[in-house]
Order: sequence, then C-alpha cells, then structure tokens
Amino acid sequence: MDPAFRGQAATIVTEPPPRAQRRVAGWLCLLAALATLCLLPLAARGGPVLPGFMLIHQTALVITYGLSAWVLFAQFRRARSVPLLLIAGGTLYTTAIVLLQLLSVPGIVPAGRLLGAGPETTTWLWTFWHLGPPACALAYALTLRGEQTRLVPSGAGRLAVATAVLAALVAAGLSALLATGGLPWLPHQVTGDDYTALTTSGVGPAVQLLTVVALLAVWWATRRRPSVLDLWLGVSLVLLVLDNFLTMAGSARATVGWYVGRIEALASAFAILWAYLHEVDALRARAEASAEEAARAGAALRQAQKMEAIGRLTGGIAHDFNNLLMVVTSGFEMIRRRPEDQARTIKLADAGLEAAQRGARLTRQLLTFARRQNLRPETVNLNASLLDFEPLVRRALGEAVEFHFTLHPALHPARIDPGEFEAAVLNLVVNARDALPPQNGRILVTTRNERRAAPAQPQAPEAVPAGDYVVISVVDNGTGMDAATRAQVFEPFFTTKEFGKGSGLGLSQVWGFARSAGGTVEIASAPGQGTTVEIWLPQAERLQPSAEHGTGAASPLRRADAGETVLAVEDEPAVLAAVTENLADLGYRVLAARNAGEALAILRGPERVDILFSDVVMPGGMNGVQLAVEAGRLRGGLRVLLTSGYTDEALAGQHSVPSDVPILTKPYRREELAERLQVARRNG
Repeated sequence: MDPAFRGQAATIVTEPPPRAQRRVAGWLCLLAALATLCLLPLAARGGPVLPGFMLIHQTALVITYGLSAWVLFAQFRRARSVPLLLIAGGTLYTTAIVLLQLLSVPGIVPAGRLLGAGPETTTWLWTFWHLGPPACALAYALTLRGEQTRLVPSGAGRLAVATAVLAALVAAGLSALLATGGLPWLPHQVTGDDYTALTTSGVGPAVQLLTVVALLAVWWATRRRPSVLDLWLGVSLVLLVLDNFLTMAGSARATVGWYVGRIEALASAFAILWAYLHEVDALRARAEASAEEAARAGAALRQAQKMEAIGRLTGGIAHDFNNLLMVVTSGFEMIRRRPEDQARTIKLADAGLEAAQRGARLTRQLLTFARRQNLRPETVNLNASLLDFEPLVRRALGEAVEFHFTLHPALHPARIDPGEFEAAVLNLVVNARDALPPQNGRILVTTRNERRAAPAQPQAPEAVPAGDYVVISVVDNGTGMDAATRAQVFEPFFTTKEFGKGSGLGLSQVWGFARSAGGTVEIASAPGQGTTVEIWLPQAERLQPSAEHGTGAASPLRRADAGETVLAVEDEPAVLAAVTENLADLGYRVLAARNAGEALAILRGPERVDILFSDVVMPGGMNGVQLAVEAGRLRGGLRVLLTSGYTDEALAGQHSVPSDVPILTKPYRREELAERLQVARRNG
C-alpha cells in the first residue's frame, strides 16, 4: 500500500494488485500491442459497413465510462484522496464528451445530427474525448508525488464530489461549445469521412504525445508501490495509445484501423471498471474466508471460556468427589463388617446410591460445560436450571461464602442454550467470589420478570428491543468496580486479577451468551459498594406440561419374557459383572462378551439373541456402533441398545454414533435399564 494512503479504508486506490492480476494486465497489453503491430499495414483498408455500429459503440462507451465514474466517486467517499477525486471527475468528463459525440453522429435521429453542423464537430469531440483520460491521469500522477497525499476533510466530502461533478459537466459543455461555435478558430481535421488532417495538423500526434506522457507519469509516480487503480489506469492508457495509432493510420471512417481502434477504445474504457469488479469478487472471497475464520475463532474462544470455568471449579469438584467417595467407600466397609444387619445395610446402600447419583449429575454437568458444539437453544425454566445447578455453584464458592437464591415463583421461561446459561451463571458467581472480603462474604442470585422500555438509541450496538424479559441477578458485597473498569469488563482477556489467576474470559462469555440469546448484560457497581450483574433474556413461550415430568405414578418395571436373551458386551470386567447381574434380576437370559470379536462369535452361532446391549467405546478396533452394524447384517431385525459414559455430543463427534441410535448414559439405575430395553424392544 502506498504510504500516502496508509491508515485509510481499503479501496482500489490503496490495495496493491496481486501477482496474478499483474500477469493478466501484462498479457493484455502485450497481445493488444502485437495485434496493433500486425494490423498497422492493413489499417487504411476499407472495412465492412456495419449499420448501427457507432450507436452501439458510443452507447457502450457512455455506460462503461459512467459506471467507472460512479465507482471512482464511491471509492473517493471512502479514501477522500484528492488524486482519486481528480480521476473520478475526469472520467465523468469523458462520459459526457462521449455522449455529446454520439449526439453529433448523423443518423442517430431521423432529422440528422442533434449537435454540431458536420463531421468536423464529431472529430473534435473525439479529440476532446481522447484528451480527457490522459489529462486527468497526468493530474492524478502529479498529485501522488511525495509520501503524503492531499486528503479532503471528512466533513467536506459531499461538497468535493458536487464540485467535481459540476466542474466535469461544465468542462464538457465548454468543449462542446468550442467544437461547434469555435470551429473557425480551430485547425481543420476532417473532410467527409477522411480525417488525414487529424494527423497532418498535428492535433492527433499532440493527443498521442500527451497520452504517452501521462502513461510515463503514472508509471513513475507509482513505480514503487502501485495500487490496483494505478495498474489498470496504466493499462487503460496503453490501450488508448494503441487506439490512437490505429485510428490515425486508418485515416478514414469504416477502415480496419478505425474499427479496431474503436474496439481498443472500448477496452480502455472498461479497464478500471473490470478492476473494480474483480476486486469486489476478491473481497467477497476474502469476506467468506474471514467469516469462517471468525467462526472458528469464536468457537475456540467459547471453548477457552468454558475450560477456564472448569479450571476455577477444580478445587471444589475434587472436594465434592472426595466427599461422595467417602460416603460410598465407608458404606461398603461397614456393610462388609456387619452384613447380617439388614436394616443397617439398606440404610448404607441408600446413602451410597444417593452419593453415586450426585456424582453422576456432577459429571454430566462438567461434560456439558466442556462439550464442543454449536449453540442449541431450548425453552427452559431458569428457576429449575438454577436449582439443578446449585450444588455445582456451592462447590465453586466453598463453605466460607454465604450463598442464597431468591427465585420468582412465576418466572417466565426463556429460550437459551442450557450449558451456556450455566457457564454464564458460574462465571458470574466465581467472579463475585473473587471480589468478596475475607470475612462475611455474601452472594445472592435472584430471578424476576421485567418489561423493558424502548431504548433511547435503537441503533446503538448494545441496544435491545422493548418487550418482556427474564432477569437473573448476581449480587455480591465485594470490593466493587470503578467506571473505567466497568467499561472494559466484557472485553476478552481483560482482567484485574493477578497474573495466573484469571484469563479475562469469564465475563466476555457472559456477554456473548446474553447477546446470542437476544438479550444483554447490565452492571451496577461502585468501589466499596459491591456489584450487581444482571442478565436480561427475552421471555419465551410458556413451557407445555410434559408427561415425562408429570407427577403421576411411575410405570411398572418391565421384566423380560420367558427365554428373552440379551447379549451384553462390555470390556470392563467389573462393569460387565454388574450389567449381567442387573439383567438377570430383570428376568433376562444373559450372554456375556468382553469385546466385539467375542460378541460376533456368539452371533454367528446358534444361540438365541433378542437384544444386543453394548458399550460404545471398546478396544480391539471395533466400537459398539460398528458391532451393531455387523450384528444387523448377521441377524436381521436384531434390536440394539448402546451405553457409554460419554455425552451424546462426544459420541456423535468422536465415535460416529448416529443421532437416532438409543444411548443409555452411564451410570444408570436398574429402572432406567429396564425402560430403555423396553424402548429398544418396541422400536426393533
């Protein structure tokens, strides 16, 4: 990029041309020059008579020059450079002159010429047309001299454009006036269709010399750091030079030189417009690539935010798991010491089962945080989500922090991604914890319904529309923040904590979650007065009651029919033993296999198998999904139920499990196993 334009918006006057574009420009000029050299000896020969050629050619020139002028003025509004304004005005002048020349051509209307008294006017308008591009290119090159270019003040852009347009039209009008009323004072250039005098009078060679000088000036001024515009402006002038050669060599209308010259003139007019269209296409490709890169960066940022939240939880999670394991291990030890005490054994078993279920919920929540997936909005009761999430939040806070919920009993539902919501609440609570005083720290989480008025500035980036919202507030009595800190808290990687104690991603995740859900985040804080952070989420339609969450009596436990057989496949011996015991307790006949190879050997034999119950992740080169496919090939109609300790997202991403395959997530209770086996049998 030219230093003169450094810091400005990217335009065809600031962007350097790619190497491929340079090659195209070079080949175009070379081929046009070779064609001109080959046709010069034939230039004076008469060509075919093509009715309407002038009308079509001049109309195409007017459209092409006009569009180029519009493009250049549009680029000027972004770059505000005086050189660009000059070439834009010059292109508009050329457009007007070509239009006026078209009006001077006989036969355009039945009455004859609309402008001028004969071919002399047409030829002089051709001369003024060919003076326009080199004159404005020369002015462009001269104003590019030096490291700094002149810029139009930002407030004077429209005035500058209006002035340039007016000057171009006035110059075109004066040229037309000179080509009509001033003919007695101008050199003679044409007799009938013969314009040999264009060359002998010196006017044609002078125009050619000016074009060559302009070409050299542009090259010299831009030789170090040419832009896209510089390159194609040079190409345009080269083609105009070749046009002048053939036109003067033809010396008359309807000759080979005249026709080919018109074609080169049209190519010259189209050069800048082609450059712009090519850049638009390239810009679109770059925008698509940038959008993909931004999506990847956003996904990576969200993942980093989640992992930071998990990192903050590590101490509390370890404490919680150790407590759960303590309940389980101590219960088993006491059962072993006094197995004959049935009442005591049942009590200890219930406590161990409850601890295991709490551990399973905690694991699922952690896996939900860590999953890599796109956002999946659901209509959610936020009170229920917060209550389910409460144990994890308390683990993050520790026992020294006073923590309370105040939940609105008639809270409206919201449509959100549950995992993102939980991550946002966790980040707010952990940030509040880090700001609490050493003693008597308090955190309060509240929910309420609010109606939001229309924003004072609807076009502001952070504005959200008026309507009904659900508000989740996290209030602490910590150190608070000053205005400068509040203005930056949502920026990624901004943190006021010591090095190594925070990456600054937590609040940016909260902001991103709220905005993606159609809401916003508001902070009220002052030094020494604590902080209140509110997440505003749009109200969703009310949740419909579901039979799945009803309060009716539980369905009876479904037991196996007589002789119904399950092939259980599990590589962990202890788990396989437990699965076999559970299945047998439900009345199933069980065939056990430790891997896919053993399972296939059973399936190839004569044993009856009604349901294949397999772990997904197994050693030996074949997972549960592949086993199910092969089992279906061996025994058509075989019903399949898979199980795994991974989340559904991990199974779909890493192990290619189809979304319609039933999965029983570990750990599970006997009732869940019986229900899923019933579903598998019904859907077989």
